[in-house]
Amino acid sequence: MNSFNSSLKNAVLRARERRARDGASGTGSAQNAGMDDAGPDPLRAYWHPVSWAGDLGPAPRATTLLDEPLVLWRDATGSPRCFRDICLHRGTALSLGTVDGGCLVCPYHGWAYDDSGACTLMPQLPAGARIPSRARATSYRCTEANGIVWVALEDPVAPVPVFPEWDDPGYRHVPCAPYTWATSAPRMVENFTDFGHLGWLHDGLLGTKDALEVPPHHVEQTGVELHYEITMEVPNTNDRFAVTDVSGNRGLQTNTYVLTLPHTILLRCTYHDTGAHRTLFFAAQPESAKRSTGFCYQSRDFGLDEPDAPYAEFQELLAEQDRVVIESQRPEELPIDLAAELQLPFDRVAIAYRRGLASIGINA
Repeated sequence: MNSFNSSLKNAVLRARERRARDGASGTGSAQNAGMDDAGPDPLRAYWHPVSWAGDLGPAPRATTLLDEPLVLWRDATGSPRCFRDICLHRGTALSLGTVDGGCLVCPYHGWAYDDSGACTLMPQLPAGARIPSRARATSYRCTEANGIVWVALEDPVAPVPVFPEWDDPGYRHVPCAPYTWATSAPRMVENFTDFGHLGWLHDGLLGTKDALEVPPHHVEQTGVELHYEITMEVPNTNDRFAVTDVSGNRGLQTNTYVLTLPHTILLRCTYHDTGAHRTLFFAAQPESAKRSTGFCYQSRDFGLDEPDAPYAEFQELLAEQDRVVIESQRPEELPIDLAAELQLPFDRVAIAYRRGLASIGINA
């Protein structure tokens, strides 16, 4: 493993250790979650992104994770909270309610639930009457890290994926608009592992059609992380999008990746001309088997005083080019069986990703 990859791997390890020290294991609990509705889905025991932190305020917001309707909000301390978006009484969506005194209030009968999920107020009962212990909302673990709100539907078996650059004052981070595709989260993620399409689908942006041969690379799996790296020639896009640090029409760029199972990618691009870096952090929210939302940062340690808009616009264009293709793929769920689709040597990262998903119990 060369110095580029070693540097990123060490940074990831340091960030993970820092998060453990800071106690970022999440707030809330999964004590009421159970598995009666979803069955033994191994994805329930991983952290998944559900919102940009900056988009979540005290007002309730609805979202979906693994076919589970969820409601998100911030409690009186500003901490993110997550319940199943159903009131036990009459099945009402709690996301239609309000937050009062740190409690989530159902819009139908005014029942109030504290941050543990316990019902603390039933206005229809006489003063002093006991509230049934069964009157609880289903609460899930919820935490905030890297400017993203994450939820685990069961006790997590792995930490929130790390983003070492997030705490680096030498970087500027641009949160791109979330994008929702009619496909599975693994299909979204595998798209980031596909080097063969960069110069063809993204000609003039991430590669060029006159240089499609995929350079040599290899993949190592460590726990729930895949580490890989590739050096390639990239075009200077600054005449359209001022996002590269390349001096000529083209330049060499080393891409160092950490793919954290099941659905997160950290990509650090190092420009050989200057040694500067552009980093992409991408995490996919599996709303269902055929609908997913991606959260993506475009970050950089150069041009810090330059406008951010080109980075967001650049990512939005790439995502739209990809969306049309990825939404056409059948089946929408990524085949874990390698024999289900044709695999070639330049697909080695995708092969490793599918094997990695199988290693954590994903069998689609």
